[in-house]
Amino acid sequence: MLAALWGTTLLLVLSAFRGKRRLLFWFMLTFAVTMSLISDGPYSVVDGLLGGVDITYFIFHATAIICVALFDSLIQMAVSKAGLTSLRKRFAFWGATGLILLQALLFFTNDWNIDNLQFIGPGDWSQLVYSFTTWIALIVLAISTIVACATDFTRQSDTSLKVALVMISAGCALVSLYVVIQMGVAINRALGGTTVSATVDFLSVACPLLAPVLLSLGLGLRLLIGASRNLSDAGRSRRLLWKVTPLWERLLADRPELSIEAPMSRVTVCFRRNHALHLHRRYVEVRDSLLLHPDQPLSTREAKLIQRIEEHIRQASDASRATTNDSRTDEYQNAR
Repeated sequence: MLAALWGTTLLLVLSAFRGKRRLLFWFMLTFAVTMSLISDGPYSVVDGLLGGVDITYFIFHATAIICVALFDSLIQMAVSKAGLTSLRKRFAFWGATGLILLQALLFFTNDWNIDNLQFIGPGDWSQLVYSFTTWIALIVLAISTIVACATDFTRQSDTSLKVALVMISAGCALVSLYVVIQMGVAINRALGGTTVSATVDFLSVACPLLAPVLLSLGLGLRLLIGASRNLSDAGRSRRLLWKVTPLWERLLADRPELSIEAPMSRVTVCFRRNHALHLHRRYVEVRDSLLLHPDQPLSTREAKLIQRIEEHIRQASDASRATTNDSRTDEYQNAR
C-alpha cells in the first residue's frame, strides 16, 4: 500500500512542476507521509533520526490535519461547479493552522509516556483531547466528502465516474468507522480499561488498511477518466485546428486586420500547448470574415467543418458547466 501511495505521488511530480494538479500532488505527498508514519517501522526510523523524543507523534498528527484540509479542498474543487473558492481556501488554511497550534500547545506542555503509536493511557485526558482534535477533523471530513460524492453521483451519467464516487464514499465510511472505534477505545483506556474485543481489534487494523486503498482507487479512477477525456478532447481539437487552418488562411489572406493570431506554421500551431485557444480564435475569425464578406466562396465540406468546430466547442463548454470544475475546457473559457 505504501509503495502504491509513494509511486502515485512520484508520478505527479512532473505535473506539479508544470503547474498542473498541484493540489492533488500535495495531498498525495501528505497522505503518503501520514500513512507511512502510522506504521511502526517508518515511525521508529523517523523518530530515531529526530532524537527518539517522540516528536514524530506530533508530526504524524500535524500531517494528518494538513491531509484532511487538502483532501477537503480537493473534493470540493472536484464536485463543486464553483470550484475552490477563496473562502473555502481560507477556511481550510486557518482551520488546519488552528488545530495544529492547539496540538502543539497540548503536546509540548505535557510529558506523555508515548509508546510508539499507542495513543491513550489511563488518566491521559490531555492526550485524549489532543487525539480528538485529529479524529473529529477526520470524521467531519469523511461525512462532508460522502455528502459531496452523493450530490455529484446524481449529476453523473458516466458509470465509471459513479464507481469512482462509490469507492471514495466507501473509503470515507471506513475512515468514519475507524475514528469512532478509536475514540471509544481511547475513552475506555482513559477510564482505566485494559482490554478490547476481538472485533474491535480486527476493525482497528482492517479499516486503516482498506480505507486508503479505496480512496486511492477512487481518486485514481477519477483522475484516469479525466486524463482520458483530456487526451480525447485534445486529439479532436488538434485535428480540427489542422483542418481549419487552410480555410482560415484563405479567408483572412487579404484581411489581416480581422485576426489577432501571430503568424506561425500549420504544424507549429497544432502542436502548441494552447491549441484549444487557437482553435477557438480561428473559428471566431472565420465566422467574422464570412459575416463581413458573405460573398466569399465556401464549399460544403468547409461549411461542415465549421459546424463540427462549433459543436466541439459547445460540447466542451456544456461539459464544464454540467459536471465539475474540469480543466478540459479551461482554454475555451479563457478564449471568450
